Amino acid sequence: MVNTTAVAEANSAAIERVLASEPRLVGVRPAGEVVPGLAANEILHAAPPTTWEEMCDLLRGGVIGAALFEGLAESRDDAAAKLASGAITVAAAQDSMAMAGGVGTIPSSLPVMVLEDRAHGNRASHFLMEGFGKTLVLGMYDAEVAERLAWFRDELGPAMDAAIIELGGIECRELMAEALCRGDELHNRNAAATSMLAERLALGFVRAGVDATTQERAFALMRENPQFFVPVPLAAARLALDAADGIEGSSLLTACGANGTEAGIRVSGLPGEWYTAPAEVPSGVLFEGFVPEDAGPSCGDSLLVECWALGASVLAAAPALWPLVGADAEHAREITEATRAVTLAEHPDYRVPALGGAGAPTGVDVLAVAESGVRPVVDIVMVHPSPGRGAIGFGLTQPPLACFEQAAAAFAARYG
Repeated sequence: MVNTTAVAEANSAAIERVLASEPRLVGVRPAGEVVPGLAANEILHAAPPTTWEEMCDLLRGGVIGAALFEGLAESRDDAAAKLASGAITVAAAQDSMAMAGGVGTIPSSLPVMVLEDRAHGNRASHFLMEGFGKTLVLGMYDAEVAERLAWFRDELGPAMDAAIIELGGIECRELMAEALCRGDELHNRNAAATSMLAERLALGFVRAGVDATTQERAFALMRENPQFFVPVPLAAARLALDAADGIEGSSLLTACGANGTEAGIRVSGLPGEWYTAPAEVPSGVLFEGFVPEDAGPSCGDSLLVECWALGASVLAAAPALWPLVGADAEHAREITEATRAVTLAEHPDYRVPALGGAGAPTGVDVLAVAESGVRPVVDIVMVHPSPGRGAIGFGLTQPPLACFEQAAAAFAARYG
């Protein structure tokens, strides 16, 4: 039997580190410069780890697009052959202190937002968000996507980096706390946070001498893409949970993602091990012309946001998102209450006025989930499993219970 007192003490130490995390946006740099160990011929994808042979068609589309953008292959067939042979390699982003939301992929030259934890000194990153039209983040790649990503690499990324440096960095904790009061839940609704980021960047652009044409296109992108801020909460989740990874005896969940085939989790007291099961298919509100059978299994590292503190766990903060995912005020409150039962704390800063100022449920306890069967709820973009079809709606999903049961069994074997 697991020593519950020892686990409680370990979890107390772990959640203290999570709550202390102070994310700060410090730059926008090519991934190869800031992601530890990222090789020039390597492409990162949404966790859990997989291989080219086992990869679903949707994620293959994203990886092939990344290979073409990076110049690692001359054609789709050439990319597929090199991925099959190992000339181009793949790895899970979360194993490299990075995050790949959706079907997103990270090659070496792609610019990423870089966050640093002022409390612990670690760093995490996520690529710049294109939007939800024809984008690499949805596994699509053509001339339009290539042009946009080249602009990100050659103009927008350097301009943002210069602006952030001129500002001395951007404090993210206070910005996200304010966004929760303005109607964001900081996963699939970031309209207020994107607006506040744009306000800060405007001053940085001026100080850095960024040309007017680049500024105009940058602000047009943020106006048309209210999800532009979403790399920040994703990377902030990775930062906070990484700070508590590897604590002996802790049952805190420290990683969670889905790759379009499997979903997986990692646990603080079992560092480096993924526990996986078939990813579940989200249910929700579909765009016109689609039916439930068109939805593919969950894909993206953004599942970690809810397993940290935000997203659907505080869905009550974002009433504008409710009709998109098929929820209402009562359902939103129920999600928060259920999540609170399997988390270790309430966040002192991320508070929700609609919940009476209650703090976001923070830090999922894997043992509590396995024992109760209550799983975190995730709001998510629903994507067609065939490459090129893109988003088909918004909905809700959950990491499979089997992941938690496997992790709990491994935990008992080690600590029992």
